[in-house]
Amino acid sequence: MKKKSGIKYLRYRNLTQELAKYGYEYTPKKALFAYGMIVLVAAIFGLLYKLELPYIAAIGIIGLVFSPMVILQTMKGRYHTTMFSLANNYMEQFLYSFKRNGTVLNALLETATIFDEGIFHEALERAIEHIQYTTDSEDPEREALDIVGEFFHCERIDAIHSFVIGAQRRGGDAGGSILLLAKNRAMWAERVMNLQKEFQIVKRNIMIALVATMLICILPLYLLGGNLDISSIPLCQISAVVLIGICMLIYVKADKKLCRSWIEKEVDSTGMGKKYLQVRDYDEAKEAKSSQRMAIIPVILFIGAFIYFKNSAILVVGVVVVLFFLNQHKIGHNLAMKKVAREIEKQFPNWLMEVALLLQTDNVQMAIRKSMDSAPEVLVYALEDLIDQLEEDPNAIEPYHRFLKEYRNPDVQSAMKMLYALSSGNAGDVTKQVEELIDRNNAMMDKAEKLEQEDKIAGMKVYILLPSLLASFKLMVDMALLLVVFLQNLTFGM
Repeated sequence: MKKKSGIKYLRYRNLTQELAKYGYEYTPKKALFAYGMIVLVAAIFGLLYKLELPYIAAIGIIGLVFSPMVILQTMKGRYHTTMFSLANNYMEQFLYSFKRNGTVLNALLETATIFDEGIFHEALERAIEHIQYTTDSEDPEREALDIVGEFFHCERIDAIHSFVIGAQRRGGDAGGSILLLAKNRAMWAERVMNLQKEFQIVKRNIMIALVATMLICILPLYLLGGNLDISSIPLCQISAVVLIGICMLIYVKADKKLCRSWIEKEVDSTGMGKKYLQVRDYDEAKEAKSSQRMAIIPVILFIGAFIYFKNSAILVVGVVVVLFFLNQHKIGHNLAMKKVAREIEKQFPNWLMEVALLLQTDNVQMAIRKSMDSAPEVLVYALEDLIDQLEEDPNAIEPYHRFLKEYRNPDVQSAMKMLYALSSGNAGDVTKQVEELIDRNNAMMDKAEKLEQEDKIAGMKVYILLPSLLASFKLMVDMALLLVVFLQNLTFGM
């Protein structure tokens, strides 16, 4: 998907149309107020940094360029928070209503009485009317739930919808599975709320770092005065504008990263499928020969340098570098394997939940085959191998045991043993086994999503460090100017 450029939102009409998507009416009065605040902030910074009018104007222009993105991200953040709350409440109510009533139509009717206003109520009404009045559809319930699913674009809601459709067709008591899905929803909601709190803390720390940076960089302008006043030097004024501009950019970029949907699954663009193949098809002998060829040039260079300079330190460094080149294939393989293992740990529970839901209406092999349509990239090739092996011998246990065996993940191996038991008919009550599978998967998903959240938070903390690097640059410029002015005064004094 092509990313939208923020430049187009400098046009008032484009910004107004985009904000309307998030339920915010951006009037000319609000726009004038926003621009007025930018002028005021630019004037305050200009006075604090003793800037001349052209440089104050430059800060104002930078602020005007960034302001549409700040406004847009603020409204998007509020919208995503509202959508998370709405989705969470809908899943809770819909599962409860379906457990009580046993049909999709009655569950939607009861849910619509709870959400009795707004555009979501309209979506529910359309879904209900589709079931009641559509006569030329083979599956009106599925299509009705798709109307609700399109409103949220949430995989969890789609999974719940798939479950209730299967439960309605299968009949019988689905109360146990519904309770487990409700437990899964509660765990997910708690994780998201914890992540929201973490993001708020990160955002607060970024703001503190930016404010501290700009305050610290003011000090050289006020600590020394008289003949050592550097505030009027053009380089000092330009560096101040650059400092403030980059601080604004850091805030906008960080805010964009923090502004995210809490219910929509992010697209996997990490290329983990290729990384998996790289690990699977690793040939140590072949890669060792490649490393040996790469080590030839460092060997020649360090031997030549040692012979010429007669320095034992060169020999020690050379041995370390050459050893690194000779073993770089092993290092790269181990790093790639750890990365793939972590991705499998995060993605496997999502796939297993899809299989568990498909097992309501399909056998194990068919459920695995259908799950390929939405399987995470890191699992696609392993699933293809599993399906091929099962086609050769449908009753064999080895394909289940071999699945991702090299990554030694006990949760994966345990789940595959359970799938084999279901496929061989040795699992007893299938309904209870599916419930056990969902229950075990709840714990796996909780662990996996916590890992994913840790990765997101770790990636954001770099924005807390950037302002300190920026402050160092600005202070170096000011100290250099102070030294130049001091030396000039010293020379003239003589």
